[in-house]
Amino acid sequence: MIAWFLGALLGVPLLTGTLAWMTRSGRTRTVLAAFCAAVTAVSGIGAVLLSLEPGVWSWSIPECWEWVPASLEMAAVLVILWIGIRIRHLWITVFAVLQLLLAGVIWFIPGGEEESIMLFRIDNLSRIMLLVTSVVGGAITIFSLGYMRIHAEHAPAGAASLGRFYFFFLGFLGFMAGLVISDNLALFSFFWEATTLCSYMLIGQDGGDARKINAVRALLINSFGGVLLMLGVMLLKMLTGGESFELILGKQAVTILPAVLLCLAAFTKSALFPFQSWLLGAMVAPTPVSAMLHAATMVKAGVYLVMRLAPGFYGERAMIIVAFAGALTFVGGALLACTQSNAKKVLAYSTISNLGLVVACAGINSPLAYAAGLSIISFHAISKGLLFLCVGRIEQVIGSRDIEDMDGMYYKMPYTTRVAWVGMVSMVLPPFGMLLSKWLAIEATILSPFLLIFMVTGSALTVFFWSKWIGKMQNTGYHREVPDEKIPRAMKASLGFLALLVLVTGGSTMLIFQHVFAPMAEKVYRHYTSVSWDIFNEAGVTTGTSLLIYAGVGLGLLIYYWFFWRKFDEKNIRLPYLCGENITQEELKNMEGTRSYDFRTVGGKIEHSRFSSIYFHGVINEGTVTGIINWAAWLIIIVLIGVCLCK
Repeated sequence: MIAWFLGALLGVPLLTGTLAWMTRSGRTRTVLAAFCAAVTAVSGIGAVLLSLEPGVWSWSIPECWEWVPASLEMAAVLVILWIGIRIRHLWITVFAVLQLLLAGVIWFIPGGEEESIMLFRIDNLSRIMLLVTSVVGGAITIFSLGYMRIHAEHAPAGAASLGRFYFFFLGFLGFMAGLVISDNLALFSFFWEATTLCSYMLIGQDGGDARKINAVRALLINSFGGVLLMLGVMLLKMLTGGESFELILGKQAVTILPAVLLCLAAFTKSALFPFQSWLLGAMVAPTPVSAMLHAATMVKAGVYLVMRLAPGFYGERAMIIVAFAGALTFVGGALLACTQSNAKKVLAYSTISNLGLVVACAGINSPLAYAAGLSIISFHAISKGLLFLCVGRIEQVIGSRDIEDMDGMYYKMPYTTRVAWVGMVSMVLPPFGMLLSKWLAIEATILSPFLLIFMVTGSALTVFFWSKWIGKMQNTGYHREVPDEKIPRAMKASLGFLALLVLVTGGSTMLIFQHVFAPMAEKVYRHYTSVSWDIFNEAGVTTGTSLLIYAGVGLGLLIYYWFFWRKFDEKNIRLPYLCGENITQEELKNMEGTRSYDFRTVGGKIEHSRFSSIYFHGVINEGTVTGIINWAAWLIIIVLIGVCLCK
C-alpha cells in the first residue's frame, strides 16, 4: 500500500502536469491541478502513516537494474547541458560537462558486493519532509488556481502559457517527494537536478530580461552545487564502494571530505551565503513559485541533506565549522531583512536566515539542536508559505509589495490581513513553534560562547524586523464597519487552511515537540553515540511548566485581541494633533481611499500623515554588508575544506 501512495506522489504530479500543458481548457487545467494537490496531500499523509509501523520502510531493486537511476541522472544533466548551449552560457555548459564526466567516472568505479540496490527509504526525517512537501505544497497549488488566473490577465508580453507553468509547478511536487525518500545517491542526484530545472523554468515564467537573468543565475549556482554533489558521490563510492546514505553514515571514519562536499552542495540549494543571490532573484517569479521555492520544496532540499548527513559525523570538528557557516547566514540574513521595505525581499532574507539556522542546528550535532532543526523545518514551511501567499495577494490588490504601503490593510483586505497577522505573529511570539525552536537552538549552543553570540544576535534581529512589519499592518485607523473582502474561493480556502494549520500547530507546539521531534532526535543519535540524552532536561525545561507558560501567553494574546480589537469603540478614538485641523471620519467617507490620519495645512490643502519604519538607510548598505558576509562565508568554506584535507 505504501508503494501505491509513493507511486501517486511521484507519478500523479508528472501526469497531471503533462495533461495541463496539453489541454487548452482553463477549466480542465484547474481540475487537474486541484486533483493533483488533493492526491499529493492524501498520498503524502498516507505514506507517512503507513510507514510508521515498520519504523523504516525501504524499497530495493536488483543490482542488474543499477543503470536505471544512473541513466535518469545523466538525462537530467543532459537537459541542463542543452539549456547551457542553447542560451550560450559558458559556465552552465562547463558545469554540465563536468557533471557528465563525473557521472561516467562514478559508473565505472567498482561497487560493493550487494545483491540489491536500495532506491527509496522512509525514516523519520523523510516523513517530516514528505508532510511539508505534500501538505504545504498542496495548499500552495490550490492558491495558485485563483492567483494565476488573475496573474495571466495582467502578465507581461512574452509570458509563458499557464499550461507550461503547471507542468513544471506540479512536477516540482513530484520531484521533491522523490528527493526526500531517495536512498540511492544517483537517484537523489536526478531529483536534485530536476528541481533545479523546474526552478529555472518557473523563475523565467513571465519572460523579460530581468526574469531571464535571475533564472539563469539560479541555474548557474545550482549547477555548481550539482558538480559538488557529484564530486562528493564519486569520492564516497571510491571510499565505500556504494552510493547510498546508509553506506555513507555507516563508514564515517573515511567519508568526512565527501560529506563536506555534499554539505557545500546543500549550501547552494538552500541559498546560504555566499550563494544567496539566486533565491533573492527568484522573487521576480509569480507568488506561488516564490512560496513553493521558499517554503515547501527547493530550499528545503539543501537543509534536508545536511540534516541527513550530520548525525553520522558526531564529534567531527568539521561539523562545528558547518554550524558557523549556518550561524553566519542566520545573522546576515536577519540583518539584511531589517533594511528592506520590499515585503518579498524581507521574506526572502528571512527564509535565508532560517535556513542558516537549520544548518547551524545540524552542525551543532546534538539531539537538542537536531530536534530544534526538525521543528524549524516544519513550522517555518507552514508560516512562510502562508506569508508568501498573503504578500502575493496584497500585491495583486494594491499594486505594491512595499511594506510602507500596507497601512490601513485591515480595512482594505480584512481576511488577508487577519491570516497575515497569524503568519507573522507565529514567527516571533509564543505559543508558536518558531520561538520554541530558536530558544532550543540557543540552549544547544550554550557551551560555545562565540556561536551563542551569533544565535542571540540573529534571534534579536528577527524580532526587530517582524515587529516592524506587524506594527505597520496594525496601523489601520478606526472604521465603523469593515467591508467584506472579495477574494477567489481557491485563494481564500488555501489561506484559511494554512492559517488554521499555524494555529493548531502553535497551540500544540510543546506536545508536538515532546511526542514527535524529541523522540526522533533521540532515536537518530542512539545509532551514532553511546551517550544517553534527555532533551528536555538538557534544555533545562519541564513539559508541564512549559505548557503552563505557553498556555498563559496564549491566553494573554486572546485577551488582548478581545479587549483592544474586538471591543474597540469609536468613543475611545482621539485623533492625534498633526500641526493642522484634522479631517473628520465623515469627510473621509467622501474622499478616495481609506486613509485615517489626514489634516489641513496652509491654504486648506489636505495632507496625509505618513508613518515610516526604520530601515537604517544611510547606515547599513545592503551591497557592502552582503560583500562582507560573502567574504566571511567563503573564508569559512576554505577553512572547512582545509580541516578535512588535513585530517
